[in-house]
Amino acid sequence: MRFNIYRMIHLIITGIITIPITLFIASGGIGENYTDSVFVLPQFLVIILVWLVGAILSFHSAYAKYGLMLSALPPLFFIGSVLGVLVEL
Repeated sequence: MRFNIYRMIHLIITGIITIPITLFIASGGIGENYTDSVFVLPQFLVIILVWLVGAILSFHSAYAKYGLMLSALPPLFFIGSVLGVLVEL
């Protein structure tokens, strides 16, 4: 029962971090969008796909731990990117 609660909390927190940041980056970020498309860099939407595959795998008992690790990769990528930029300053 505790693992189910942890799994839901984990997926909610990582989803709240992953989805808005990925949509922000894919839409071009702060820079101006000179194209008429919504997503200037649609290849960044693969990050949401990685999180979604991890979320789906976390509900299968044989792959639950792998799914949780896979769904944690996008937020760790964003946190690592921000810390990398801060270290360079």
